[in-house]
Amino acid sequence: MYTASFVSLLASASAFVLPEGPWEHHWAVIVAGYPRRVRTAMSTPAQRRRRRSNGYGNYRHQADACHAYQIAKKKGIPEKQIILFMYDDIAHSTENPIPGKVFNKPDGTDVYHGCKASYTGKDVSAAKFLAVLTGDKKTAKGPVLRSSKHDNVFIYYADHGAPGLIAMPEDQEPVYAKDLNAALVEMKEKDMYNRLVFYLEACESGSMFKGILAEDTKVYATTAANEEESSFGTYCDEDAVVNGTNLHTCLGDLYSVSWLEDADSAFPRESLQRQMAKVVKETKESHVQIFGDTSFAGDFAGAFEGDAKDKHGYLRGDAKAQVRTGVDARAATLSYYRSKAKAGLPGAREAYLAELAFRTETSVRFDAIAHAHGVVVDVDVVYRGRGFDAISHPSVVTDDVASFTDETWDCYKAAVDAVRLSCPRGINDEHVMDHLKILAGICEAEPSSDVAASVRAACA
Repeated sequence: MYTASFVSLLASASAFVLPEGPWEHHWAVIVAGYPRRVRTAMSTPAQRRRRRSNGYGNYRHQADACHAYQIAKKKGIPEKQIILFMYDDIAHSTENPIPGKVFNKPDGTDVYHGCKASYTGKDVSAAKFLAVLTGDKKTAKGPVLRSSKHDNVFIYYADHGAPGLIAMPEDQEPVYAKDLNAALVEMKEKDMYNRLVFYLEACESGSMFKGILAEDTKVYATTAANEEESSFGTYCDEDAVVNGTNLHTCLGDLYSVSWLEDADSAFPRESLQRQMAKVVKETKESHVQIFGDTSFAGDFAGAFEGDAKDKHGYLRGDAKAQVRTGVDARAATLSYYRSKAKAGLPGAREAYLAELAFRTETSVRFDAIAHAHGVVVDVDVVYRGRGFDAISHPSVVTDDVASFTDETWDCYKAAVDAVRLSCPRGINDEHVMDHLKILAGICEAEPSSDVAASVRAACA
């Protein structure tokens, strides 16, 4: 016979429901690339292939990516469900004054320790990235997303960009907006996610989604910049000091560091909306954009950046912004050499002057390409990053790629490939990338023209 107290205990127990564990299998795909291959105008293709990659000047992208990896792991996503693309030439670079370690903020912790890349070196490619997203193990030849309609997917990508594309290392083919959005559509058709969040750090990154990403597909995307402006590095020059040692390069990107540091310290119930409000306030040098489906912006940020459950997050109160200075990503290499020159490091002044000379040559080269098609380029506007407004052609009326036809895309891809394969430094250069808007503008105006041939002639 049960006592009254025991019966009471049973009644209480039956009313108590244990907290659910995370029933979704959250996944994260993190991408950093763009080690800059140093080339000279006189090098042959064979010499270019033998030359080793040198990405230290783009330290920040891999630092951002490893930081994102640490957050995903700390917040509960199993490492087998974190797929990291990273060239991995920074930590052990001969230019790294703190060998074997990578830092994402001044006097910060080493984010490289325990940062396990699934794809490194030349395996960091557009084809493998898109294959990972769509679960194509045959093409990827490595781990891929095996997510279902019950799972959340978080994608973070940090690299350089241009209209309608984001870069990959070693002069490989970039990821184009058309192909990325096709992959997202395929993921939806295959029921590969419940909700998907995409954070993109790149110059002109807004062009990857503007007018392309649908608003009803449960994909929430944010970008570091709009479709016509640069993104910005941060913790550069005299701020890039760790334990008394100046690393001279930028330790992070402004947009990325804003969300990463917020994720480190955020209240567990913070929403995507609140996190992005902070990022918008702190990214003062460019205009952070939000695209796609915002119906779940009130959900926990930790349900994507980590393994929290899908619940609505904290929305009240004003976001408190931190103040960080920024360096235009198109000038990051100059900032790097200038910082080393100020410190009196051997060869830095010569490298800085050589970089200035190369930039002049690049502008002349692209001016020749434009003139071959009867187009006049306002160089000042190009440097201000105002997209297709840089081309004074009566047919060019757009500053994004959403209106590109298949013929326009074919023209643009062929022209970019010509730069990639024929020109000094290919497209693995921030200043060259800044000029790709000229090719996009010409192809928009004259999609049937052979812009690629003009590129090859100018770079011969």
